[in-house]
Amino acid sequence: MTRIARALSLTLATTTLTTVAFATTTATAPGAMAAGITCVGSSFSATLNINMAICHSGYTVTMQDNGDLVLRRSNGSACWASGTRAPDASATYNMTVAGPPYIQINSVSRGKIGRVMGAHNYAHMGTSASVNNKGEFWVGYKKVGWC
Repeated sequence: MTRIARALSLTLATTTLTTVAFATTTATAPGAMAAGITCVGSSFSATLNINMAICHSGYTVTMQDNGDLVLRRSNGSACWASGTRAPDASATYNMTVAGPPYIQINSVSRGKIGRVMGAHNYAHMGTSASVNNKGEFWVGYKKVGWC
């Protein structure tokens, strides 16, 4: 192999390694979630326990360890919060036929500490709580929080 070919090969290998390192750095930094948070998808229809979240395009709705259900942007800033505070809390989605769907926030030590009301639409019942790529948090067919 000639000296020029070896130099070109070394340059290409270095460029490839640099590109891979750059891609890895940029992929994890902007949308990184707080340590210990588990994303369960973009919607839920059961229960979010402490440090569980629904996530979509950098937006998260997290059941925090302080008992607050919070919608956040990818930079960590809060856009909406349930205003509930209690240790060992969880958020459970409830679909009812007699009324609108809602998220019940319960604490092991304090019982029911809050409720986030949603809505059905005329033709369909709301079956989950979700966050979309616009930063909107929906309970059934009602937008309850947004960024």
